[in-house]
Amino acid sequence: MVQIFNDILQHYTCAGVALMVAILVLFFVQLYYYVIAYYRVYTFRLMRRKRRHMEHPPVSVIVTVRGENERFLTDELPVLLNQQYDYYEVVVVYIGGDMEYYEQLQNIRNNYSYMRLTKMGGNDRIYITTKQALNVGIKSAQYDALLFTTTGSMPKSDEWVSYMAKGFEYGEVVVGSSVVRYENNSVANYLKRMVEMHNMRNAMASAVQGKFFYAPRCNYGFTKSMYDSTRGYNHLGIDIGDNDLYLQDIASPQRLAVVLSPYAIVEEQRPEQWREWLEHMRYYGSTVDSYPASRKLFMRRERGSRVLFFLSSIVAIAVMPLEVKLAVVAMLLLRYLIVLLSSYRVGRKLGERGIASKYWLYDILGPMIEWIIGSHDSHNTPKIWR
Repeated sequence: MVQIFNDILQHYTCAGVALMVAILVLFFVQLYYYVIAYYRVYTFRLMRRKRRHMEHPPVSVIVTVRGENERFLTDELPVLLNQQYDYYEVVVVYIGGDMEYYEQLQNIRNNYSYMRLTKMGGNDRIYITTKQALNVGIKSAQYDALLFTTTGSMPKSDEWVSYMAKGFEYGEVVVGSSVVRYENNSVANYLKRMVEMHNMRNAMASAVQGKFFYAPRCNYGFTKSMYDSTRGYNHLGIDIGDNDLYLQDIASPQRLAVVLSPYAIVEEQRPEQWREWLEHMRYYGSTVDSYPASRKLFMRRERGSRVLFFLSSIVAIAVMPLEVKLAVVAMLLLRYLIVLLSSYRVGRKLGERGIASKYWLYDILGPMIEWIIGSHDSHNTPKIWR
């Protein structure tokens, strides 16, 4: 055995052996993510758990509307008001001073007995934070199960409330998934979609293990009794964090229920322009600095190992003997096939379709885009309580 090892060292040199070992280690790190960690999302079934609460709980859907959002009136609110569920209400918190817009909301409310409406604002000198508005919505809700969504998003199914309500039968904190929507299918928008799908894949892979760190702002919930027992939101110094920093404190593995179904997905509209999209990602990603170190490491390890695996493979193909070149090419192809299959299946579970044909683009460029996002802070510092 010692002689074999000495022969290998003599043939490939210490640097060559170190390079091959590094490639193998990085290869298996990548396999861990795509064969084990991420694949749990595809195989996860909430129904395998024991039901802990009553069936078909009544649900309060809470949404805040900042300013005169016409799309919310014409497209999004009708979808929320026409869900196929017997026991639910929609609580709208309007932040603004336009009385004509508020009257339109009132007219809709008058036609739906299960819609509640609250108005905040009217004074431009006083900024009302999202958490303040959500707190008012929570106090206005009549049911214990609270489901949150946002403007600029829309459930993909009229059974969204029904499926998310099922989560409250198994836990006090309910998390669903979301998918981004763009007007066209350009390569740039494909890359944006894939970056966000990868973020969602990281979040859901942790959540199904009970290690929660993030939920989409348009698709999560918790019980009113838990909110009251924890004395409301934390991190009150910033206008964001209600869907991650607060939930990290309350979403223990026993309390957490993850709902992954095509009927429970919410679509989110995103800016078409790169600059606006980057600003959106940086603003809502500014809470990551407050995440536990283990969660940040989980997210960054995959990206780092992917980049190092590609770089070390390129070096090996350039300088190593033919047999090593062939072995490295085989590993690159095998890894890509595994990553593609895993991403295809997990993507379908998370509501992303049509990703396979151009996945190689994201596989190569994704780490660079994520680095660009993280290389600058948001221009819009999260608002402070006033």
